[in-house]
Amino acid sequence: MARRQLTDQEKKKVVERHTKDGVLRCFVDNEPIEDPDQVEFHHITPWSEDGSTNIDNIAPVCREHHRRIRTLSLQEFRDKLNLDRFFEDGFKKADGVRLDDVLASRLGKDGYGKTCRIETYDNYVKVYWHNGQAELFPLYRCPVTHFTYFYALVSIKHLKNDRELQPRPLEPVRMWELYRHFLRYTQLAPAICRLADSQILLFDGQHKTAAQVWAGQQQVECKIYLEADPRAIKETVLTAHDKLRQMPFYTSTLIARYSDLFREDWEQYLERPGQKSEAGFVEFLVRIKDLTKAEAVKRLRSAIQNDILEYPENRLREYIAEKNKTRKNPLTVSAVQRTFFAEFVASPPIDAELESPEDFRQREKENLIRLLNLIVDISLVNRWNPEARNEAHRTAERIYAAGSLRAWAPMLRVVIAQALNLIDDEERRRVFFREVDEEAFGIIERYLKKLFSHKLWFDSDPEIDNNLRVNNPEHVKEFFRRRGLSPEWILGLEV
Repeated sequence: MARRQLTDQEKKKVVERHTKDGVLRCFVDNEPIEDPDQVEFHHITPWSEDGSTNIDNIAPVCREHHRRIRTLSLQEFRDKLNLDRFFEDGFKKADGVRLDDVLASRLGKDGYGKTCRIETYDNYVKVYWHNGQAELFPLYRCPVTHFTYFYALVSIKHLKNDRELQPRPLEPVRMWELYRHFLRYTQLAPAICRLADSQILLFDGQHKTAAQVWAGQQQVECKIYLEADPRAIKETVLTAHDKLRQMPFYTSTLIARYSDLFREDWEQYLERPGQKSEAGFVEFLVRIKDLTKAEAVKRLRSAIQNDILEYPENRLREYIAEKNKTRKNPLTVSAVQRTFFAEFVASPPIDAELESPEDFRQREKENLIRLLNLIVDISLVNRWNPEARNEAHRTAERIYAAGSLRAWAPMLRVVIAQALNLIDDEERRRVFFREVDEEAFGIIERYLKKLFSHKLWFDSDPEIDNNLRVNNPEHVKEFFRRRGLSPEWILGLEV
């Protein structure tokens, strides 16, 4: 098929077709095109995809959208802009955008999560949908867990996000890629759901389901479990997205989910006779819950970290992105783990009996949160302001650049160990696992102010930015030393 140019007469007809009440509007966003010189014409279905060349497949667009549309069809480009706006509004929510938000945008807030009634027989189920219709489906049983399940093509009106088992928010880039995929291709694997309180809760396949809904699909292929143990499913989901992952949970989500499992096991452990300790709890998980020691320690560590992250007085939370790093957040949970937690939280498990005079875990948390709040006050408040993009913000960007943070955090631990007069290597690795008095925190605050007042944070030399962004702490530590920033300089020990 030969590609051709529109004639002036054809352009006139296209304009007439898309003019309402005397106003010509851009096909993409329905905004008026007031200047005739700004009108461009574009195929609704691309010519490269065998779209027709007659004027029924042509629409007017403003010059700005025509420039940005690239290889997308007009419908795809319009949906892309709508999706961008949808996520921009959704990011204002504290917990991000979920499948429920996508369903509500298409069906209304009361249009999804419809209940159904299920009758179970030996080898099939009978499902009564919300509209009164009934369908029969073969019933299957997992040979390992003995969970029963069935496959069905489910109306999106019956779907709802499983907030207990699927805590992740949606990623806009991932959802957009899947949206384009489902415009052309079929769904290879079903979404995974469970039946709870007569609702079909989707816990795996949120992105592909949201993409299909956005693309206009009214039904989604699902695998639905009946009466499955939520805890067993939760552990399966965590394993699938942690060790066997195709797409990992955000670190903060994994920490929170592991903490949920921790709380359930912790309560059972406390009910057992005998003295209690972190080491005893790990042994309990290994012997009674059949976890590996590494997995048991991971759950304990995650609970300790989550307790610090969620502590109401921890003001560093305001500067941590729930997802990966954005311009609005200088830190991610992963970055906090690799730096502040790695340097200032004693590695679990400890042997001390819980709440004994030798157990300083609670005091360690309080000490670390006090340190983090001092760091916020000195290095972030009145500095971190992505909208302003001023000199103060530029210094904060340098302080929290990937390599920079990983270099000065261990340096700070060395300084604090010196301030607390800790000599033993083990004690210097557990600087906050003790009582720290007001006088000591006064000294620590003075050293923090000196650290964040070093001239390299303010120097206009572009070489500084290039080196601080290198995500190699040893490289950045050496760069710090060449620029005169070292523990000795902070402590005033340089000759």
